[in-house]
Parts: sequence; C-alpha cells; structure tokens
Amino acid sequence: MEPYQVITIVVAAFGVLIAGGGLAVSIISLRRSSANEAQSRRLQEKQEELAELQLKLHRDEVEKIEQSSTSSASNRRADVRVSLEGSAKRARFVIRNWGYAAAKDINFDVTPVEGRSSPLVNGDADVKLPIPRLAPGGDCSLIAALSFDTGVAFDVSWTWTEEDGSQRQQSSRVSL
Repeated sequence: MEPYQVITIVVAAFGVLIAGGGLAVSIISLRRSSANEAQSRRLQEKQEELAELQLKLHRDEVEKIEQSSTSSASNRRADVRVSLEGSAKRARFVIRNWGYAAAKDINFDVTPVEGRSSPLVNGDADVKLPIPRLAPGGDCSLIAALSFDTGVAFDVSWTWTEEDGSQRQQSSRVSL
C-alpha cells in the first residue's frame, strides 16, 4: 500500500469517528430535549391546576364577600386603631378604620407615661377632634410634638360610635 492510501484510510477513519461522535451527541441531545419537553409539559399541567385552584379560591372569596354584604348591617363593624408613626421630628398619631363599617364621633385621648406632658398640639387636636365620620379604610392624623418632656411612649384611648349607635372604646400603649 502506498503512503497516500494509508493517510487516506486514517483520515477516513477519523472522519467516521468524528461522525460517530456527532451522532452520539445528537442522540444524547435528542433524549435530553425530549426529557425536558416532558418535564415542561408536566410543569405546564401543574401550573394549569394551580391557576384553576386560584380561580376557585377567588370565586369562593367573592362569594363570601357577597354573602357578608347581604347579611345584616349589625354584623359589620368598625375597627378603629391608633398608631404613632413618623420620625421624632415629624411624629403623628394616625387613627385608622380597618373595619367594614364607618365609625362616627371618634374621640382620642393621650395619657402621658410617668407624669410627662402630652404631645398633642392643641391647635391641631382641637380642630380635628371629635372626628365626625371615618369611612372603612380611612385615616386621620394628629400632630405629635415629641420632646424630652413628652417622652416617646404614651397610653392612648379612643372611643367611637358604630353605625347602629352602639359605643365602643379601645386603649393601647403606643411608642415611636
């Protein structure tokens, strides 16, 4: 055999080996892509199930809300809460109605802790209190002038009238 024939056979053998390697890589890629496709299909099915469950949950919540809104007004109540928010220089007492009914005639009182002075600003509190009506989700803020004389913790109490005319009272300790 001539040397060029040997070289041709060796090059052809390498070509066959490279083509075989390419075929093996193609087969492996095909299997992986089909496995990924199957996994993707399962994931899509699970996402569709989850979407159906979320839709069902949302429908149930809407149905509950509709049932509660058709129930008597005496079951719906105001939920008035007070917090002290902001920084020491811009502190405010925030009165919020978290309930499902409006609150009327809201009064607010601060009892300073340990004999300190009240942080309520007279010109602000006198004008805003009592709050005539606070709708569900509504809020009203009162300036809190904090200083060394007032401290940063206060016992607060507030009263309001429900839509059905009943009186409610709450108290809490708030601090900055």
